[in-house]
Amino acid sequence: MTDEICTWLSYQNKEFVRLSENQHINKVFFDFENNVFKISIGEIEYKLDSFKSVFYRNGGVYYDTVTGEIDSNLVDFYNSELKSISEFIYYYFKINGVRIFGNLFTKEVNKLEVLFLAKSLGLKVPDTYILSRLDDLEQINMLHPYITKAVSEMKPIIVENDLYLNYTHEVDLSNIHDKKESIIPSLIQRKIDCLYEIRAFFFEKQIWAIATFDFSGNVDIRNIREKDKRYLPFELPSELKRKVLKLAKNLDLKCGTVDLLKSDEDYYFLEVNPLGQFHQVSHYGGYQIEKHIADLL
Repeated sequence: MTDEICTWLSYQNKEFVRLSENQHINKVFFDFENNVFKISIGEIEYKLDSFKSVFYRNGGVYYDTVTGEIDSNLVDFYNSELKSISEFIYYYFKINGVRIFGNLFTKEVNKLEVLFLAKSLGLKVPDTYILSRLDDLEQINMLHPYITKAVSEMKPIIVENDLYLNYTHEVDLSNIHDKKESIIPSLIQRKIDCLYEIRAFFFEKQIWAIATFDFSGNVDIRNIREKDKRYLPFELPSELKRKVLKLAKNLDLKCGTVDLLKSDEDYYFLEVNPLGQFHQVSHYGGYQIEKHIADLL
């Protein structure tokens, strides 16, 4: 999607700089006495006060690595030095009135805090439990189906060149409730019998959404083949939209994706992702979100 945004910026004849792992800063010169703050990318030098807007998509500010060997004990110190430089660049943009889009200052959220906040704002969330003793499952209503998923963000695990990813899985609590064991604190959540899943992308005060219909029966939509899914543009009810935007404001998020489920009776909030993967929303909804972002820059 960053490519698409850059394509629109080029079409609109707007000057822009893209920073990425392949396009990084190779020179820094800050003169606090004369208020001159410059960075170089490749052979081109830029003054920080020449930037009028910034869109943070993902990642961070990347720098050329130091040539030659660096002692492993100094790597953390070296990275902390670069982090301080990056933070000053962000700060400089902020105090100089640069229009900042995206979550430059809030890049992560705590899923449990988000669930707690969403519930307090009137969003309906599935019954959720965190437990570390299997015998505590006796306190949960076994008549309902349940799922489990990571409490934190998904982390890839590589073992002997094999890649493992943690998805959402359905669990049969009736087979494990009598075991007297301790486990890592784990999330158990009631499985919602849904009609379709909704992914909504919010950017500033606008929301675009699509409904995804799953014909595979899989509980994790990321683990479903494209041919088993169907997409339709979707308009969130105004009250639901208001609550989602209020949630975003409370989390200090300027953009992101929200996952919801629609059951026969209600809408259920699942989680928010600050990185906001919006390709599917834009593509299947026909929204051209990338153009909207380019228009603002």
